[in-house]
Amino acid sequence: MNEKAPYEFEVRERCPACDGSRLVTLFRSAFSDPPIAKFVSSYYKIDPDILAAAPYQLDQCAQCGLVFQKYVGGPELLSDLYTHWVVEPTDPELEIDTYREDIRAIRLSRDAHEIMAASAYLGVPLNELRTLDYGMGWALWARIAAELGCQSYGSDLSRPRMAFAARHGVSTLEDEELGSSRFHFINTEQVFEHVPHPKRLLERLIHALRPGGVVKISVPSADTAAAVVQSLSDGTYRGDYPSIIPVQPLEHINSYRRETIVRMAEAHRLAVVRPPYGARFAFLRHGGTLSFSKPKKAAKELVRPWYQFRNPSNIYMWLQKADSPQP
Repeated sequence: MNEKAPYEFEVRERCPACDGSRLVTLFRSAFSDPPIAKFVSSYYKIDPDILAAAPYQLDQCAQCGLVFQKYVGGPELLSDLYTHWVVEPTDPELEIDTYREDIRAIRLSRDAHEIMAASAYLGVPLNELRTLDYGMGWALWARIAAELGCQSYGSDLSRPRMAFAARHGVSTLEDEELGSSRFHFINTEQVFEHVPHPKRLLERLIHALRPGGVVKISVPSADTAAAVVQSLSDGTYRGDYPSIIPVQPLEHINSYRRETIVRMAEAHRLAVVRPPYGARFAFLRHGGTLSFSKPKKAAKELVRPWYQFRNPSNIYMWLQKADSPQP
């Protein structure tokens, strides 16, 4: 058990998605009280008392609907959380079956098909497509983009993951190096639920997009958050991971609804777009992108371009920057 002094927290007094001030508190508990203590101690293997400087509090914005944790970890807590408490592989190719499968058969992968869809939708050939995988983790998406011939860049807070990506053909960037009008397509896969200031992050990514470029946001849906809050309030939550995913303490600090992201897009003059089916199924025009010796995987890839925009448990959206500067 960790015996460090309590960590410092940042307080979010306004909605981090829309800057709204009309907030409703849905749930509040000390990290050391049940049921949150059971999750924290069993999942992260830490003493909940080191989180005593702030409560676990869920607020909801009355303007955009975001459900968010009012108190979020400061730099030291976040560093320890993502470096030590979250169990990660030392080599994802050896330890994660799906990672290894995708790297060994890149053109069959979900990520390759998405990148091909972006190329088709934007009208930019793969070898000219400049991509950024932001919050890339172990850089699977970025590596696949590089293997497809894209000018592939990636960014992550973790030094080991940045080094790993660089060793595998990905150009790595720090936040301050993102630049302006560089990228055709920015991938954020399960990222925006983790960041303390999503509005600010979206602004930085928009600045890094070329005119007409797209930022993809994929996050867990908050549609089940109300049921989770109810289970926390009435004491029926059992302390397990699957039942608390939308509002997972410390990590999933923002829980989105589709209208939340639509409002964020409108506030920044981004268009919410769904590429036409011709673009979504562009992978069928490339060789080696389906294997009927793996019928279940082939069926998934044929259904995914339709289903991913309608998945009730996960929000998947493309936000497009205007072709020319706004007046």
